[in-house]
Amino acid sequence: MSENTKDEAHAGSFGMRLLFTSRGIERGELAELIVGAVRSMGNSIVAQKGMLIGHVKAFVSVPGGSLQVNMVDLDLGPEKEDRLPEGAIVEGEMKFMAAVVGLTDRELEKIVRSNLEALGPRLELGILGHRHDH
Repeated sequence: MSENTKDEAHAGSFGMRLLFTSRGIERGELAELIVGAVRSMGNSIVAQKGMLIGHVKAFVSVPGGSLQVNMVDLDLGPEKEDRLPEGAIVEGEMKFMAAVVGLTDRELEKIVRSNLEALGPRLELGILGHRHDH
């Protein structure tokens, strides 16, 4: 989407790429954390905007597997495609992306960043990059 099209649609977008490490987190707990973060981002968007017109996505890549979470409707909740491996997961990469009508890039960045803080107690996060266009 070009900047002009985004502006005309009053749409914002933001994405972050992070590395994570843990002392060993089970796949179910990791999936629950990521689904919770996506749902929390959606709740924050709705609290600020009144509706979710757009999407919130997460993609996690770990040695031997991956997890994709996508949410376009708060009532339906996040959909997940869980291909995480069994056993303790100690490292990986995650990407969070949000594109929403009615919020600016900066407002979305604040929402994404604040909702990632909840991952802190279980995961060490290192930011690889962020961008405002998809």
